Amino acid sequence: MLKSMNYKNIVFCLLMLGGVSCNFLEEDPKGYITENDLPQTYEGALSLAMAPYENWVSGGNLFGRWFYLWELGTDDMSSQERPEISGPNANYLLHTANPDEYFYYNGIWGPLWKGVADCNNAMDKIQKMDGEITDEEKEEIIGELKTNRALYYYFLVRMFGDLPKVTQPMNLLSNLGEIPRSDAMEIYNEIIIPDLKDAIEVLPESYGTSYAGRFTKTSANVLLAEVYLTMAGWRYTSAGQLLKGDSELYRYAMAYADSAINNNGGFEIFTENEEYENPFEQPWRQHFSKESLIEFGNLSGLGKGAQAEGLQLVAETMDHGAGKFWGGNPKKFHGSATGMYIPTPDLFRAFEEGDKRKDFSMLVKAVDAKGDTCYSPPIYHKLCDPFIYRGEPGFQAADGDINIVLYRIADALLIFAEASNEVNGPTAKAVEQINKLRRRGGLTDLSTSMTKDQFREIIWKERRVETNGEGKRKFDLVRTNRLKQLADARDIYYSSSDNPEYANGQKDDILINTICLPYPQHEYIWPIPRPDMLLHDNWKQNYGY
Repeated sequence: MLKSMNYKNIVFCLLMLGGVSCNFLEEDPKGYITENDLPQTYEGALSLAMAPYENWVSGGNLFGRWFYLWELGTDDMSSQERPEISGPNANYLLHTANPDEYFYYNGIWGPLWKGVADCNNAMDKIQKMDGEITDEEKEEIIGELKTNRALYYYFLVRMFGDLPKVTQPMNLLSNLGEIPRSDAMEIYNEIIIPDLKDAIEVLPESYGTSYAGRFTKTSANVLLAEVYLTMAGWRYTSAGQLLKGDSELYRYAMAYADSAINNNGGFEIFTENEEYENPFEQPWRQHFSKESLIEFGNLSGLGKGAQAEGLQLVAETMDHGAGKFWGGNPKKFHGSATGMYIPTPDLFRAFEEGDKRKDFSMLVKAVDAKGDTCYSPPIYHKLCDPFIYRGEPGFQAADGDINIVLYRIADALLIFAEASNEVNGPTAKAVEQINKLRRRGGLTDLSTSMTKDQFREIIWKERRVETNGEGKRKFDLVRTNRLKQLADARDIYYSSSDNPEYANGQKDDILINTICLPYPQHEYIWPIPRPDMLLHDNWKQNYGY
């Protein structure tokens, strides 16, 4: 039976023939009516805009399960140690990524293009509507779709380099073969940036609670700010070159981040002054909170495994190796699994002493539904479902009931500080953005008496611990040209000193994570899947594959 999901408001709009109602996520309307039957109304147009949202977390696609293959092998993420490395994660731990790999093709590349297609198709249909919908209403929803299309392309261009430019409806993914690949910078300048600028002009500052989770003006601002931050940094090209971007773009990143921070939609970070034990965790405890700018909900309770609507990701983040980290044989978390996506000791030690962000993010023990304390090696709390790991009645291990929080006001603070430092050095305003995050984490303020280089290193560290587990680490390491350096030098072993409650004396070689091989530079981007390479003789494979 479908659980009541009134608080998750952003996947489907239920449209009924003979009358239209918009009641998000109380029921699953897939297959109820066809697109051709949609009313020529605002609600009909809105229903078309929902598919690209759902696609980000649908079943095993993207953040539903497979996206985090991208993060494996960085200094932040590995998999549970095994005598033999096998399974979907093997190619990314052993660095044998190849164009014939099934999971990235069907779970990442294909769904990203499906998202682009959903946006293009919806925009085309909405533009042709001539019923009870105004031009202003059309523009608003098309702005929402352009933000989503920009987001899909932003992931594609950073993961695969040069791409075909597709901005019109296409019936089949195979039709991509009819379009040449364009340079990555053309994708940024001709699709991503114009889409986001158009969206900023027409999107509202906020929506009512019935439409919580839809993209707003602030969503587009924070995304455009990060786009410029990325373009100003380093990128690895499809031809195998490592190129530095235009430093002038930091000014644009700073400006759009500032607009996101000073928004009129009521978006702000949870602070140390609010009545929460740990204000940092609230974006993952309150769906579509005041801090959240881009967040994807999902339907759960429809079963588990391949047919589940809930996030299968939650099962991949659970690790049953509690004994290694705790010593002895403690009671494990409910739903403990094979730990495909788990933090490294390097990340675990990156937090300062007393940082509340670590208290929440690195989950190691919890009280279950029976009142017993259960244990785990460090896992990403942001990607775990408390209903599952506490063993609440009726839990299903692969049917997560959490949202994916992709961008927050915290991102805007970090982007502003980094871009401002590159332009002006450590100004009081830039340092204050970092101090806001440190204060709510229970840490002391930074002083402004530091060099530009010193502040840059601090910002990078703050960004790492603030956004841990959010799928941003590899992207950040590529744009700052530190991926191979830090991935190859990461800490491999836990020590008993990492856990004051370790039960078996002193031990310095606790191996929980897979020991990944050195990071090859050509894997800064992934190959174009072979099935799509075969469709176009003029496409050249990314260097190194």
